[in-house]
Amino acid sequence: MLEGYDLANVIGTRVYERIMEDHVLDSLSCLLVPSFDTARNMVDIGTGGGLPGIPLKIARPVLSASLVESTAKKTSFLKYVALELGLEGVEILNARAENVGKDPLHRASYDVATTRAVSSLAAVAEYCVPLVRVGGQVVAMKGRLTTQELKEGTHAAELLGARVAKVLLVPLLAEVRAEERCLVVLEKIRETPARYPRKPGEARKHPLGVGN
Repeated sequence: MLEGYDLANVIGTRVYERIMEDHVLDSLSCLLVPSFDTARNMVDIGTGGGLPGIPLKIARPVLSASLVESTAKKTSFLKYVALELGLEGVEILNARAENVGKDPLHRASYDVATTRAVSSLAAVAEYCVPLVRVGGQVVAMKGRLTTQELKEGTHAAELLGARVAKVLLVPLLAEVRAEERCLVVLEKIRETPARYPRKPGEARKHPLGVGN
């Protein structure tokens, strides 16, 4: 199926068991968040090799899914995978999250936004909150979450019109290597100010929740 693609360059490994355990099962942990039960659409920011977006789309076929990735090589891979798997209702965007967040076709349009191993919580908030509607949620997949990162992310979320709704610890499965995982859920409670997101690169270089 994946001839011509080096999976190690896309998702970090060629080993099937590692792909299933470290990536697919991990991605499906997002389903612990109840909003996925009723969501109509989702956007996955910095999706890379399609994680968590593609596993979530397969698990919830009724979801319309937009997968956002700035690297053209990876978006080419995603288009191939979507075609091979016969996935309908999948949009693949070769773009920066900040530019998608300014686009009227996508801004405040999604029920759920997801990220996996993208950046700090404060930066994730700026990438994702502008994309979800009021009442929608951001699900940030994180490893070890420090008190400082949570504090900064909480501040950033408030500036963007959201709040930290909950932090869910992901139960460890016997099949998965014992690494701490959690899901930080941000809920959008009011419209995001028009000045956000800032221009590409600013959220990572100068996170909103730090020194503001």
